[in-house]
This record gives sequence, structure tokens and C-alpha cells, in this order.
Amino acid sequence: MSATDSAVPDGPVFSTEAYAAIEKAAKSRRSLYAPSVLEQAAELLTAVWAAGEKHGVTPADWGWTTDLTGGTLDVVSRQYESAPEPVRTIAKIVSLNGHLVHALNELGLNARLGGPGVIVPRTPETPRGGRDGDADVEARIYSDGGWALTFNQEGAPVTTIVAPASEAGASQVAEIVRAFVRGELGNVVRR
Repeated sequence: MSATDSAVPDGPVFSTEAYAAIEKAAKSRRSLYAPSVLEQAAELLTAVWAAGEKHGVTPADWGWTTDLTGGTLDVVSRQYESAPEPVRTIAKIVSLNGHLVHALNELGLNARLGGPGVIVPRTPETPRGGRDGDADVEARIYSDGGWALTFNQEGAPVTTIVAPASEAGASQVAEIVRAFVRGELGNVVRR
């Protein structure tokens, strides 16, 4: 089959059962996950389940011995939660934060660069955060790690957003930040 064949999938190939299992595992974690990361984990889980079935092990059989689904999500996530060597340059961080500002503004939020991250004004639906409960939201990517979501106030707790360190990843992070600012995720930034 050639790469131009219409039967060749454009993205990850995974079962709906594997994706549902990965989504369930993600809900039990403290991090937030970009859709592409969930799809990548579902693709790996689908492949592991298929390998097991070749040896007479069904997907249900894995549950009695290990958290295969959670472990699959954790293994895939690890590559996004720590930076490759050498550490990301300031220019790369500024570029990624710039992509994030652009993506957030395209979604109708008035985002701007601020300090080491991107500041997004809170809305009436944004969960309370910060000392007085009225802090704006901040998202950023670290030089030696992945994406993060917090309130723009010193000492505020930080929640990891697992997403690629790329322009496409910044767009996915923007969708997650928008959902948080609009109150769709509840207060996922807490101790």
C-alpha cells in the first residue's frame, strides 16, 4: 500500500474501547491531557492488547494483575513532561508561548505574554484562584519540562498539561485553557 492510498490512516489507529479506557485513566490523574496525547496512548494500548490477544490474553485479563491502561498513559505522557537534552532555549519558549497567545486570541480570549508565561484574563465562569480568588490564569511551557496551568499569583498551585512542545501542541493547550477559563473543567488548579 502506498502512502497516497486513501486506506492509509492519517493519524493514530486505535480502538474506541482503548480510547475510552485511556480517557477513564486520565480522569484519575492530576494532569490535563491534550487530545493527541490521549490518542497516542490509545494507539499504544490497542497495540498491547492486540499483542496479548495473540497469546490468548484478552484486554479484560490485564486488569487483575496491573493497571495497564494507566501505565500506558503514564509512559506516553512522560515524553511530554520533561524536556529533551539540551534544555529548551529561551527563543523556543518565547516562540511556543507566542503560538499559545495566538491560539488563545483566535479562540476569543484576550491573552498576552506576561513574565515567563501567557496571561489570560479571568471570566465570571473561571474558578476562584489566588489569594483573593480573583487571579487571572497563566499558562506556560518550562525550559526543562512541559506545559502548565496556574493562577497568575506567586505561590499558586500548578497543574500539568500534557501536550507536545509544538505549534500544534500550543493549539491543544489553548483549547484546554479556554475550557478552564470558561468554567467547563471545574477547579483543576488546586493543591
